[in-house]
Amino acid sequence: MRIDVEPRRARSLPFIIAWLILLLLAGASLVTAFLGVGVWAPFAQFGIAAMQAAIVFILFMRLKGPPSLRWVFAITGFFWLTFLFGLSMTDYATRKGWPSSYMPTRPGITTLN
Repeated sequence: MRIDVEPRRARSLPFIIAWLILLLLAGASLVTAFLGVGVWAPFAQFGIAAMQAAIVFILFMRLKGPPSLRWVFAITGFFWLTFLFGLSMTDYATRKGWPSSYMPTRPGITTLN
């Protein structure tokens, strides 16, 4: 029984283009964070993050093509990521006294009275 171990060589141009697009999207995310877009900032930032995730999933994880075992692992990983984010958000939402309401009376004083 012979196993073919010769890897397929991928062209580098799609990866360079994807890297440049990811850099542009990171810059767009930075601009929306500091531009003061108002209530539309979270929508724009989540849209940018979704595009970045799609580029990474399709190109770098090689999920393009027919369903395979890679898709199962990618979906499982995404499920666990949302599960952990959900647990973190429930912890943050139910925490009492966070962020701290303590404000020092004079600059430079950091002790509680």
